[in-house]
Amino acid sequence: MKKRVFSLLLVFALLLCCAVPVFAAGGGTVARMYLCHRWSGAPSLGHVWVYIENLSDRTLRVGAYDLPAGQGVSLGNFGLTRADGNGTYYNVEAYCAARFPTSGTRSIRTDLSESELNKVSSAVTRTNLWLPVGSNCADFAVRVWNAGGGAFIMPLIFPVFIKWQINAHGNRGNVNMYNPPRDRVYKQSGSGAGASLRVCSDGTVSKQIG
Repeated sequence: MKKRVFSLLLVFALLLCCAVPVFAAGGGTVARMYLCHRWSGAPSLGHVWVYIENLSDRTLRVGAYDLPAGQGVSLGNFGLTRADGNGTYYNVEAYCAARFPTSGTRSIRTDLSESELNKVSSAVTRTNLWLPVGSNCADFAVRVWNAGGGAFIMPLIFPVFIKWQINAHGNRGNVNMYNPPRDRVYKQSGSGAGASLRVCSDGTVSKQIG
């Protein structure tokens, strides 16, 4: 009798151990993140950005942006090429992609849990600055990407170096980004906990990226 009870307990324990990983793996993903590069040819140096899709059934916080279920947001750092000043922008890439050619785009992706998305969100708002070296589009996008725990990318100054790494990790080509309405294209003001958003001017969305 004792042996039978012990055997039943052992079987139950084994079933429980097998079930826990399956449950955890199936219920953890809330968003999908892409690291993207586009180079339209000389004299362009290219552009690197991050795109995040909401895979959950609720609104998610991404940086200073509220991302509705089923939608996506692009996140990029710009300097002298945008009319609203240097720093962090939301949805410029996604908005422009629906209006200009996006050939030449390369990307890789990773899925995000709630805790990983929180780390990504903090990385987005950490700074609001553009510099040619140390805080350009490549540095920003790679910092945000690496916060999500996907394939590690070295932050190597020029966008073309990010393109090579994307290729090495299995380039997925163009990304089908959600087309945001005009009033959902933002420039970040401030940084960290004090970050806020203001709608971009027409000058910011009047030309292609990369």
